[in-house]
Amino acid sequence: MFQTMRADAPRRVLGKRQRARRWLLRLRMLGKWCCGLLLCGAIAWAGYSAYIWVCSAGYFRLRTVHITGNHTLTEPEIHYLLALTPETTLLQLDLPRMGARLERHPYVKAVTLQRVFPDTLNVTLEERVPFLGVFSAGSGVLVDTEGVALRPFLPEEEGTFVRLILQETQVLEPGMHLQHPAVQRALEIVRTYSTLPIASTMRLISLTVEHAGASVWEVAPYAFKLRVGEGDIGPQLEQLPLVLRYIAQQGLSLKSLDVSYRKRVVAIRAAL
Repeated sequence: MFQTMRADAPRRVLGKRQRARRWLLRLRMLGKWCCGLLLCGAIAWAGYSAYIWVCSAGYFRLRTVHITGNHTLTEPEIHYLLALTPETTLLQLDLPRMGARLERHPYVKAVTLQRVFPDTLNVTLEERVPFLGVFSAGSGVLVDTEGVALRPFLPEEEGTFVRLILQETQVLEPGMHLQHPAVQRALEIVRTYSTLPIASTMRLISLTVEHAGASVWEVAPYAFKLRVGEGDIGPQLEQLPLVLRYIAQQGLSLKSLDVSYRKRVVAIRAAL
């Protein structure tokens, strides 16, 4: 037994030395990792400090805002929406956030912002253009070609824009995107009618749209109501110039004129 213990003693000593070496290697590795982390932290802190210093440097302070494409919005209004301050530098601008803030305005359809170093910001706007007046329960708004409500309809604008009279009561507020079928149908009608030859002699003043897409128009210089069916209005109005010429020749006074039928026009005389 004594001889066996003496024979195992060197192995135990060797095992202790190996374990000590392993622990020493681990401590060295841990020390290297800690030093590396500290070095990375110091580099990151120095880089961040340098970035803050560059961003706030007076050399990049915003001095010029060049605005193009605005016809309705004024430059002070655009400056207010951009939330610019005299201390702002070009590198501090959050362009996506500023663009989103501008596009929330009803009149702004699209916006492009561009930094021009060292001290200029270019702002290019695409504004929405009033196209149609939409009325419900006595109140009205102007909408663009996509149905976005821009602002209230002013009394002095009577006769400037075609008016859609909604048969259903609906709240109308600037900024709303009116997806109502009657609004979309009216936009389609006005766009198409403006390209037809008859638009030069007969002016569309106002209209109402039925659920199926047919519409009843008020037109000038005539006193009758004109009913147009659903679908493409072009073919329905092709025969209208001849009908109007006949009405003028005969001196007829009409209450309504219906061109929604394919092969005939229905006219109802006004009561004497």
